[in-house]
Amino acid sequence: MPKNRLDRAVFFSRRRLGPLLVVSALSGCAVQPLQDPSSLLTSVPAAELSRASTLEAQGRVDEAARLYLESATRAQPPAGAELRLKAAQAYLAGGRTGQARETLAGLASAELIGGQLERSRLLESELDLAAGQPKAAIAKLKRLPALAKPLAIRRLGLLAAAQRLDNDPIASAESLAELDARLDGQARVTNQVSLVATLALTGEDDLLQLTRAGRGAMKGWAEIAQLVRRHGADPRRLDDAYRQWRQRRTSHPALPELARAYTGNGSSGYANGQRVTVMLPSGGRFAAAAKAVRDGIQAASRLDPGDRRPSLDFADSTNAGRVRTLHAAAITRGADAVIGPLEKPAVDALIEARTAQVPTLALNESTEAERRALNLFQFALSPENEAAEAANKGFALGARRALVLHPNDAWGQRLANAFSAQWRAQGGTLAGQAGFDPSSSNYDTTLGRLMNGQRADLLFLVATAEMARKIHPQIQTVATKPSIVISTSHVYSGRFDAAADKALVGLYFVDIPWMLDLGGEGPLARRTVMGQTASASGPLARLYAMGLDAYRLTPHLTELAANPGAYFPGQTGGLAIDPLGRITRQLALGRFTENGPRLANGVEPSSETRVEPTRTLGPE
Repeated sequence: MPKNRLDRAVFFSRRRLGPLLVVSALSGCAVQPLQDPSSLLTSVPAAELSRASTLEAQGRVDEAARLYLESATRAQPPAGAELRLKAAQAYLAGGRTGQARETLAGLASAELIGGQLERSRLLESELDLAAGQPKAAIAKLKRLPALAKPLAIRRLGLLAAAQRLDNDPIASAESLAELDARLDGQARVTNQVSLVATLALTGEDDLLQLTRAGRGAMKGWAEIAQLVRRHGADPRRLDDAYRQWRQRRTSHPALPELARAYTGNGSSGYANGQRVTVMLPSGGRFAAAAKAVRDGIQAASRLDPGDRRPSLDFADSTNAGRVRTLHAAAITRGADAVIGPLEKPAVDALIEARTAQVPTLALNESTEAERRALNLFQFALSPENEAAEAANKGFALGARRALVLHPNDAWGQRLANAFSAQWRAQGGTLAGQAGFDPSSSNYDTTLGRLMNGQRADLLFLVATAEMARKIHPQIQTVATKPSIVISTSHVYSGRFDAAADKALVGLYFVDIPWMLDLGGEGPLARRTVMGQTASASGPLARLYAMGLDAYRLTPHLTELAANPGAYFPGQTGGLAIDPLGRITRQLALGRFTENGPRLANGVEPSSETRVEPTRTLGPE
């Protein structure tokens, strides 16, 4: 089996503007002593531990967990508790979150010593993150006492991830800044990239205020985030601007290589001589989508210098039933990593293998939410995830009572359900829901029934661009309309049409940063590549951006998975890896103006009361 050369250090890898980087309330507490977990298992037969460890390495985590639990019934404290912790970790690694929670619930706190209680709380926080419950994770993490360095690093990473998922990027950046002081080497570079990418999530007004009123190092981090906003798509311009900034801010802890690490300039993360197999269908209903992804992968590859450009081998995965054979053949030919497959049944097939011998980035999600394979990561542009992100963005804007309006079809119902579930999970109230006939042209009755007597402050609209152009103007005529109407990327075709899109002015929507041309000019910016390939300008443009990210993300999978606070600045959103190996995306919030879509900056007055600024981010 080829050596996994990707398991190495990685080269890249608003709610408040109060006092920043305050001294931790825990800093005065005594640090809890941490014992080596293996020292707590000396009384357990080595053969039992070896067998369970082997099963874990083979991806047979259910069997490993059961073996740990069987051993725990015969062990005395603290070995019994340590074995139960190992069982919970194994269950989590296999995606069995329910069993992991049940195992942790069976631990007796009085029997836990040497950091076991703290480790169990960290595991519970990981389970909260996997379930999309950041508030629960934050509450647990903030209650932990002062920790020994390895656990303190883990805690701060998890806290940053939870705060980011809870739409509090400034708090998340603070946690990463606190973490920065505990790191060195490549881990620190990765953390600083994550910090700047996290701050770049904030609205323009918030970021500007932070550069003016931020305390200590946070002011400087915000200034760097502004540079990234302006020049993030152009490595040379960003590097020049960053060097000039460092000449003015010589005492700031930002590392000299930060800008290059952010953009991947000089190295995408691949090593000389590496091979990457890309499994995509060349025929069938997904062929066009696969071509867009492939074009993106190849465009990103062409920008790498020759000694840092991996060999790309393309394998036809049209027959999903052969994907495991294709994957095994790629390993035999010396692949260091695999990108693909694209279809859900093919991803399911890889899940059945329990483990991937090299890092593998599937370009879809498995249909089995409670299962995963080791070394297999799932990256999807899911409409349901967009709907959930619209709920996150709307809640962060201050809305608490929502209405949902969707077409009467399966697609509309799925997105409505995803939004509603996430809205309720955050503590929001669902005030009403209605379906509409997409073929109709008059929605007065539907809108009147939905909004009559409601005091909602947000309406989630499930619609395509064509549907939204008909129904959004009618929403605006209802006297009791909510102040925020928000949708998914489906309302933006990718090309601004001043005449047709006039009907959408004021509509908020979530989309990938690349579609909004965030980051300025650069060789991979959308406005640059639109004239070079149809994949970047047509209806599959977002899949082209997915290809860009898939290529750049693949060499960093292992490092990102090991660091919960790590955050990758992707074209398809801010990317992180959750405890179940799923790539999570935080999208940009756009808003239609008379001059085209632009990045939204909080809740803005409607176009009836104020003309929007003329800064246009969409391609003209």
